[in-house]
Amino acid sequence: MAQATVKCHLCGRSFQKPQHEISEHNFCCFAHFQQWNRKRLAEYNRTENPANKPGGLLSSRKKHHAKLSGTGKGKSYRKFYGKHEHRAVAEAMIGRLLRPGEIVHHKDGNILNNDPVNLEVLSSQSEHCRVHGFGKKKGGGVDEHFQ
Repeated sequence: MAQATVKCHLCGRSFQKPQHEISEHNFCCFAHFQQWNRKRLAEYNRTENPANKPGGLLSSRKKHHAKLSGTGKGKSYRKFYGKHEHRAVAEAMIGRLLRPGEIVHHKDGNILNNDPVNLEVLSSQSEHCRVHGFGKKKGGGVDEHFQ
């Protein structure tokens, strides 16, 4: 395998490197790469990262949301800034964040109907199954949820 002598981009030390691995920025050790990369990312975040520009992350996410809006088939949960919309509505409705394991149930079965009167917060997945009547024997009568 052909070797070539290159200089470390950070400290200037000469070292041998396989010719096929030579790039614009070469480093004698991983620590020097990390040090250079930290400075590079800090500069990017300070000058170019859209999340750090006027309007910030919210503006960036609004643009992304507008670009993707209406492109799907409408068969899955809508998102509201990275969170399922029905969960955000339920949290606003109850005045706190949902706890781990809590489920938001759509009473009418339409997952796109996120009206607060259509949403119910259930304490667990097993309670959600009970509401839907899963696990009951067939012909056992009408589920109390649908009366």
